[in-house]
Amino acid sequence: MIRQMQVEDLKRCGEIYAQAFPIEHWGIDWNPDNARAYLSDFYEQKKFVGYVYEENSEIVGCVFAHCKISGSKRELYINEMAVLPQMQGQGIGRALLNTVLQYSREIGLAGVVLYTSEYAPAAKFYERNGFKLSQGTICMYRE
Repeated sequence: MIRQMQVEDLKRCGEIYAQAFPIEHWGIDWNPDNARAYLSDFYEQKKFVGYVYEENSEIVGCVFAHCKISGSKRELYINEMAVLPQMQGQGIGRALLNTVLQYSREIGLAGVVLYTSEYAPAAKFYERNGFKLSQGTICMYRE
């Protein structure tokens, strides 16, 4: 079952996120506490949109997004999505994505945007679910 996220879900989402984003793929040593704090920042955004996937009354997946104006378009940006590793490959991520896409269509947004690492398995998942590389944009970084 998918439902809108509540503030009390953040603790469990932090636990899931810490497991779903291992250091070997992402280079960050997540634990439930720093993951919860990180995800809380998204939850507190003004135009936050978030859902959790429950199975047997236990949250096993979550998606954090927010509405944003980009130029002349209103879009939905997926900030983070996580599914327990042992539950991946069972359609939970796809169901969460479909919920976000449906929400975007229902409120008349131009589309859904996300960023992911080209070195992690997530890129192939998003491609299988209809996402394409954005043309004309690059990600830049400076220390």
